[in-house]
Amino acid sequence: MLRAFLITGLSLSSQAFAQEAKSLDDYLSRAKSNSPLLNDYNNQVYSLKIDSLKLKADYGFQVEGYGDLTYPTSINGWGYNGSLYTEQNLAAIVRVTKDLLGKRNLNSRLANYNLEIQQTLNKSEITIQTLNRAVTEQYIHTYASQQQYDIVKEIVQLLEQEDNVLNELTKTAVFKQTDYLTFKVILQQNLLELKQRGSEWQNNYATLNYLSGIVDTSLPKLEPPTMYADDFVPFDESVYAQSYRTDSLKIANEARIIQYDYIPRLSVYADGGYSSALASAPYKNFGFSAGLSLKVPIYDGNKKKKLLLQNQIAEDTRTKYNEFARNQYRQQIVQIQAQIKQYNQMMEVANEQMKYAETLIEANPKQLPTGDVKVVDFILSINNYLNLKSGLVQFKTNLYNLHNQLHNLIIQ
Repeated sequence: MLRAFLITGLSLSSQAFAQEAKSLDDYLSRAKSNSPLLNDYNNQVYSLKIDSLKLKADYGFQVEGYGDLTYPTSINGWGYNGSLYTEQNLAAIVRVTKDLLGKRNLNSRLANYNLEIQQTLNKSEITIQTLNRAVTEQYIHTYASQQQYDIVKEIVQLLEQEDNVLNELTKTAVFKQTDYLTFKVILQQNLLELKQRGSEWQNNYATLNYLSGIVDTSLPKLEPPTMYADDFVPFDESVYAQSYRTDSLKIANEARIIQYDYIPRLSVYADGGYSSALASAPYKNFGFSAGLSLKVPIYDGNKKKKLLLQNQIAEDTRTKYNEFARNQYRQQIVQIQAQIKQYNQMMEVANEQMKYAETLIEANPKQLPTGDVKVVDFILSINNYLNLKSGLVQFKTNLYNLHNQLHNLIIQ
């Protein structure tokens, strides 16, 4: 049973080494390329660019063709009045129209689409940042599981090396049978923990692949996470500040469009073709015409005033959210930096303790065969070593997570 546990546990390690080690950048890249939401945002940007081209077309020259062939019926004097409707008519006309929209007016309407594109890009950047943080966090957890597995494997290998020695010494009465049985219990416990650590590593790996949109059952080794010490983007340079600035520009631009909607609008048209009642000399009824059309807003129930008021309310709301986000952003930076400082101090103490634990774990196996070290003391030194090393991994994991939170700062 012990051998089966050991073979199963060590097979995870051999399977991992058989694969090429993967880095955090590999998973971040795959996560972004596989994200359907990011693909959606890209398509929205493309669609908005098409809308911008459609708007230009709407305010360009419009060419339409008209054709009518009319022959009204009259039965026993019942029918259309001849003075109002000719008895028959044939028309085939092509008309060209164009709204004379001012350059600033058109540019403001086009700018609205450009600002919507920027808003969509801002959402995409926030999504990327959120995705990077989630994938990085899971990568860190998976890497920590990998390290914890390696630590237990190291302990198991150490115990396995001493097992045969202690067995022989027990037979020669150098050690008590109860001491050896205690040692075997500890070995079995570590074999079981190795199995549990391996299962935890596999589960974390599966979650990492799931978040990255990867279908893969292999278990390659992970490289240490790439972290940027105390690296954070000031609020004014962050995607959140950019989003609020874009929103402000769009609100101001919409106010200009409201103003432009209430100025007189002029359009020109020209047509040419054939229109005839076929009554007299129909071959002469070819011609053309041109004209102007003017639309002047007079009264709409103060709708313009209400629209501008709503626009101002939207800007006031945006300003309040911007101020709150700025304070929240700064507060998170201060808190995370304080936690990083605390963990760095704990790491220094733990590393100092680790030096003594490593010295003891190296010395005890040499003195164990001579009986100068008791089995209980040997086991105690192994447990201390295991606890200290596992604690260091946990401290390092917490530091990785804090740097991840600082580098990919998310405002909830």
